[in-house]
Amino acid sequence: MMSRAIVITLFSVLYILNLPAKGFGKEYAIPTIIVEADIRADGSVRITEHRTYHFEGSFSWADYRLPLQGYSGISNIRVTEADTDFINTNSEEPGSFQVLRTDDEIKIKWFYEVNGSQERTFTIAYTLEDAVVIGPEWAEFFWNYLSSEREKATDLLRIRMTLTKAVPGDSLYSWARGPQTQIKLENNEQGYQVIAHDLDDDEFVKIRSVFPRSVFRADAVSTTDPTFTLANARADERAHQQKVIAEQKEKERYAGYGRQLAGVVSILSIAAFLFFYRTYGKRHSASHISSSETIMIPGKLKPAAAGWLLGNRTITSAHLMATLLDLARRNYFIIREVEAKKGWFGSKTKQFKIENTEGRPALELTEWEAELKTFISKQIDNGNDRIDTLFSESSYKASTWFSAWKKQVSGYCKSRGWYDKESYKGAFANFAVQLPLVAAAILAIVWAGPIGIIPLILAIGLAIGSIGIIRRTPEGEQAYKRWKAYREGLKNAKAYSIGHKLIGRHYIYSVAFGLSKKEIRAIFKQMDTANIVLPWVIFYGSAQPASADIAEAFSSLSATGTAAFPGAVSSGAAGASAGVAGGGAAGGAG
Repeated sequence: MMSRAIVITLFSVLYILNLPAKGFGKEYAIPTIIVEADIRADGSVRITEHRTYHFEGSFSWADYRLPLQGYSGISNIRVTEADTDFINTNSEEPGSFQVLRTDDEIKIKWFYEVNGSQERTFTIAYTLEDAVVIGPEWAEFFWNYLSSEREKATDLLRIRMTLTKAVPGDSLYSWARGPQTQIKLENNEQGYQVIAHDLDDDEFVKIRSVFPRSVFRADAVSTTDPTFTLANARADERAHQQKVIAEQKEKERYAGYGRQLAGVVSILSIAAFLFFYRTYGKRHSASHISSSETIMIPGKLKPAAAGWLLGNRTITSAHLMATLLDLARRNYFIIREVEAKKGWFGSKTKQFKIENTEGRPALELTEWEAELKTFISKQIDNGNDRIDTLFSESSYKASTWFSAWKKQVSGYCKSRGWYDKESYKGAFANFAVQLPLVAAAILAIVWAGPIGIIPLILAIGLAIGSIGIIRRTPEGEQAYKRWKAYREGLKNAKAYSIGHKLIGRHYIYSVAFGLSKKEIRAIFKQMDTANIVLPWVIFYGSAQPASADIAEAFSSLSATGTAAFPGAVSSGAAGASAGVAGGGAAGGAG
């Protein structure tokens, strides 16, 4: 039982951590970026960036964000695809683009149409003013070609910087910043070229280059930094490299701490759980109780209580439906099948109504059974007698009522003494210990990276697994084992000969246990309909329907009520908004 609880919780956490961040059914990537930087004779810089997108799904726009730093002005902005120019308008029509400016950035946003799997290459071009530092003899262009703020990883980055005229090989100096093992930088007489591979979305590529001022027209530029020299640039790069080395050593030192912390957290997390489990959660033996499946009802336990015992101490709409059916079986109500409702394409949906009976005292009912009886009787008196509308919000505040009713049922079940109160202490203690270990695991991730994910999953999983420490009392373990064997027998009802006198109770317990329509049908199909006596259910049509019809009617009855009652679970998935390309890719800054 302990290992099963651990496995379930760990798989739950792994599933949560592995949920896709990509918005169900649509995704894009920017595998290739090619940048051309042309240093012009007048000191301006023309940037031309080719971005290759791979789309999966429906998209209609992308953007390019360029921080307002490292230049004084930007002009002549163009967006193209192949030989087609996008038009700068204020519309969002395909083939147009917009330019927006905030206090921090220039955003270029363009519009297109993509459906399915496509690869498209868009080109963004613009001219920068004052992006080059000009000293008395030397000039510098320092540009961030790939920002660490972008949303997507980059498989291939190519950069070509071209000067307005050639310079001697000993007059051009370039330095790359970023992941050095992935960047290859080569100078040539006209500038430099860069090839970089496999760059994560949080990695950047910055290139600093120093070249003679003489590449510019003397009458077109003026000195912007009188103190700038080649020697200063070299000294600054040496200092930067020393800083990088020092930071790397510091990072490696803390990575060592992180790995050690990850190991300690993993050990402590498992040790704490095992300690509290063995102290408070070790299961009591019930070996003298047979675990073989059976169709012998183990006792007179209320169907909702039996469902609570086998259903992880929760109350659902199935337990509410089972209680209603049990009240009908005990002659508090009559359930009547009416003519089926015709739906789409000629299909028919079975309909059921409920009626009050006369003169049945409520003295033998529990508090929560009496509450349900009163509620249903009021609904019938108000003309709301259909099973599928008894708990409609328009007729009653169903959710509020159901919450209160669940507390009543849970209180009744807890009073049976099936669960060890002391084991709750162990569960709470384990949870309290695991929480700081979760924080420590997060610190291990900060220091050591992905290796810290292992203790994080363990600590979170074992914190959630605290519920597995809660154990049943010896009496509760015996009751659980008996009723579980009975539930398994109902699931395999076709293998047994079922007595007609108990068919109604078998059906009600199958609803409380959450058996499927197929399993419920199997309980009835094998029986001789002449022997089935169910005075609390009146079938539509023939006085004595065939067993298959009875099976279908009962499976539909339970499904109708369970789905319509409060607490029923609906499923659905929400995808990302159509036509949004994940915010686009961030631009660079110098």
